[in-house]
Amino acid sequence: MKIKNSQIVNFINGVMNLKEKKLPIKLGYAITRNIKIMDPVATSYEEERYKILGKYAEKDDSGKFKVEDGSYIISDISGYEREMEELLEIENEMQLHTVTFDEIEKCDLEQFDALSVQDITLLDMMLE
Repeated sequence: MKIKNSQIVNFINGVMNLKEKKLPIKLGYAITRNIKIMDPVATSYEEERYKILGKYAEKDDSGKFKVEDGSYIISDISGYEREMEELLEIENEMQLHTVTFDEIEKCDLEQFDALSVQDITLLDMMLE
């Protein structure tokens, strides 16, 4: 299946709170496997993101990126946004570990933690 970098970033960032929840074995296993499958792509994405940041972010005298109000100071916002959009839209071919919706529904049972709509949306790419 083809998965965009933007989907991988959202999955990796969002799934960390799911790892803390009590989930059915098959669902927890699929999440862990998919993190490992996506990790090399996420690493490559971060390397390219850092290169783009290096082109557009202002640096101080010691060569560190300048930050204002928790955000990098970008000299050419349109150029930065264009390159980041292109990076986020890159598709990657990967075979994810999938589960049925029945596994998601098991989270409604008393022995597991319930999933929010946001959690289920995050897991959508893993559903058969």
